[in-house]
Amino acid sequence: MAEKSIADSIQAILEKNKGFVSAKKLPGLMNVATKSELGIRINESGKIIQLKIERAAEGRFIFRNKGSSVYILIPCEPSELVLGLLSENKAFDKRAMRSLPFTKAEFYAVINELVDEGKVITRYDDKGRPKIYKASKVMKAAADSVSVNDSGEYTPERFKAAFDELDRGRIFVRICDIRRKLGWPRDVFDGMIRDLRNRRVIQLHTGDASLMTEDEVSDCYVDENNFRMGSVTWNA
Repeated sequence: MAEKSIADSIQAILEKNKGFVSAKKLPGLMNVATKSELGIRINESGKIIQLKIERAAEGRFIFRNKGSSVYILIPCEPSELVLGLLSENKAFDKRAMRSLPFTKAEFYAVINELVDEGKVITRYDDKGRPKIYKASKVMKAAADSVSVNDSGEYTPERFKAAFDELDRGRIFVRICDIRRKLGWPRDVFDGMIRDLRNRRVIQLHTGDASLMTEDEVSDCYVDENNFRMGSVTWNA
């Protein structure tokens, strides 16, 4: 069996470490032969280690600077690295965020992108602090439902037609009324609401649940943050 190349050895280390590792930490995860072949010495700076790996790996990896640290990454979208650290059942640990090769601003930009795509949700604890989770497979399927229904049966145009028919100059239209008028599968309808909202075609409003029956409240839309939205307006 052929021996692993330096690039293959580094790839294996990165795959075991969620796709990235700091350049300073990397030598401690290498075997003696790989370190010797790279010519890495004790206490070398991350920048020097980066230069040695770049020469040996021939552009196979990505390097990022964060403060004074250098990180080596498997080529991928930043969102893939963030998703790799998220869980459906356990809130994201902010200490883990500090280990990521992104600034705080970059991290939250990725989180916002993932929320818009329905891949991440936030929930609030009893002290009002937002907690980040990976969306469950069920929720992700609902978020993707609009894209798989391009046959013409479930379209934004049909949703708008139902909205216009129910509007009658009131501007605010109850979501439960649109849901019942269209009669679409629940996940398809919710996926359409989510898609139109994310594209800023519509705005969602909480509404007054005290003026609704129990069934009407059930037919409202519950967003990724577990807020119940009762009505919708169409942006001009």
